[in-house]
Amino acid sequence: MLLDLRETVRNSKPIKYTLITLICIPFALVGIGSYFSGGSAAPVAEVNGQPIDQQQLERAYQQQRQQLARMFGGQLPEAFANETVLREQALQQLITQQVMESEVVNQQFAVGDQTLGRAIRNLPNFQVDGKFDPETYQAQLRASGMSVPAFEQSYRDDTALNQFRTGVTDTSFMLPQEAEQLAALMRQTRTVEAVRFNFEQAKEAIDVAEDDVVAYFDENKEGFLFPERAKVQYVELSAADLASAIDVSDDQAQEFYDANRGNFMLPEQREAAHILLSADEGDADDQIVQLNEVKARIEAGESFADLAKELSDDIGSSELGGNLGVISPGIMPQEFETAVYALENEGDIADPVSTEAGVHLIMLGKISPETGKPFEEVREEIKTTLQQDEADATYFDLREQLAELAFDNPGSLEPASEATGLEIKTSDWLDSDTDSGPVLSNPQVMSAIFSEDVLDDENNSDVLEVGQRHVLVLRVLEHEDPRPKTLDDVRDDVIDTIKGERATEALAARQAEAVERLAAGDSASDIAGSDETITVVEQDILERTSTSFDRSVISQIFALPKPVNGVITDTATLSNGDLLALRLDAVGVAEADESADVNAAAPIEPGADPRLGGTEFEVLLESLREKADIELKEVTSSSYGSPYN
Repeated sequence: MLLDLRETVRNSKPIKYTLITLICIPFALVGIGSYFSGGSAAPVAEVNGQPIDQQQLERAYQQQRQQLARMFGGQLPEAFANETVLREQALQQLITQQVMESEVVNQQFAVGDQTLGRAIRNLPNFQVDGKFDPETYQAQLRASGMSVPAFEQSYRDDTALNQFRTGVTDTSFMLPQEAEQLAALMRQTRTVEAVRFNFEQAKEAIDVAEDDVVAYFDENKEGFLFPERAKVQYVELSAADLASAIDVSDDQAQEFYDANRGNFMLPEQREAAHILLSADEGDADDQIVQLNEVKARIEAGESFADLAKELSDDIGSSELGGNLGVISPGIMPQEFETAVYALENEGDIADPVSTEAGVHLIMLGKISPETGKPFEEVREEIKTTLQQDEADATYFDLREQLAELAFDNPGSLEPASEATGLEIKTSDWLDSDTDSGPVLSNPQVMSAIFSEDVLDDENNSDVLEVGQRHVLVLRVLEHEDPRPKTLDDVRDDVIDTIKGERATEALAARQAEAVERLAAGDSASDIAGSDETITVVEQDILERTSTSFDRSVISQIFALPKPVNGVITDTATLSNGDLLALRLDAVGVAEADESADVNAAAPIEPGADPRLGGTEFEVLLESLREKADIELKEVTSSSYGSPYN
């Protein structure tokens, strides 16, 4: 029956076309990519209708962690390791980026093909000897895993964004009156009376009972989670590793040196002077006789330079005493060059030499010996170059095989490993809080591990770029969802948190009392008394550049209104947890010659001002964010860990 059905379909065009149409409809409606990727990732936010998905957020979060870790020598300090805060910062950056991209589209910023092509050709990464090289362009993009259309579209978008940004930052200007007002504000001073309560000392004085630790943990245990983690298999391809396995012999290095000697050695250079009797002015034989007589006169003591000025038909050199400067190989006729290099000592004169120009009497000038780097000095450098060249060629071939086989066999790395000869490696547990080295903690790697395609659908990842000519493909072996931490895991953190809360509460009460006393006119010394945990600040004259407090606190103080009839008091919390109670007593203006800090600052001049442009651009972005339609979605719990990771 099946055979009959097959023959019926084969012999009927209407049936075949109907079946093809039915097959094509789903692809047309949802796209072929959804059949391989399992659908798009869930959005965490929408900006003006454009989604930001969890993969984008994870990528931005990992990049932020990596950047912070690099700033602190490779290990993220505990104070910066709050995952929730970092993810929120990453999300806000993505939202701002999307808001800006929407405005660029609305304002119809665009980059033409000619402008795009000129910009790409000017990129140093794609140039060889200062000129754009198409082969280098293609190779660089292949190494980064990007196609030419994808790169050019990305660069076109980035250029349009830059047009939008510079259109604001590069066109800002300041009027003379505004410059004067701003200069006066910059010299403004604030006189404050304040008391500062030490947070760390307050914490040390607090004892926490075990029952309180247990109770706090029980009330907040849902927040104490280890992040989700996974073990992976991966195949790693590095041009550096390939190069280290390539053996280059001394003979090969010597052959390269000889073939490229001009890159390492500057050949011997000789200067020469001549007296020319032009071929147009007489018979060559007669001219040879004449120049032999001239040679005899020189050997008898007459000056070569004087005779050249008198007799030479070479107008260009005769006034210089016949001096031709350095005779580089290939510039002069072969007969002339042979005669110059046959002379041994400076001042030697060759017998007359005939060329197409006429007959020359040549004197050897200064000899500059061969200079540069001998083979022994550059042997290892040449070997490294040959290793790298061979490794690069092998790398691109293996990378292409790795990409194809990992994609064609999504359920296993074995085919790719066998074809390329690359070892399948197995990782330990990996998570977002553990530094597993520059390769496995790379943002692209972490994002791929926990992506839907790799984690849920159990496919091989794409080829992931983790360094210069350094890629890997991975698949997940084991996976664990976020799991609860025990009290022992977080005991020290819990105790520190309880101490911090109690210290802040106690200091807040003392801060409020201090504010009341400052408002009543008491001095900081009266309030502090003999309490060594309080720092007294008496009539401190602050400038905008002062470092007495955090920059944010200085800004807060300078934002207070000028005291006229009433008393101006305020409170602040410093970055280290200290609490501040203060009274603003006076607002003044420092004379220009009274403040070294003010004088050291760049003068404020009317006209174009990039600093003002940067501020205006930030204000514009904030305004666009306020007007944008931003919708935050609920994020899965697995995306967030404990605040005490």
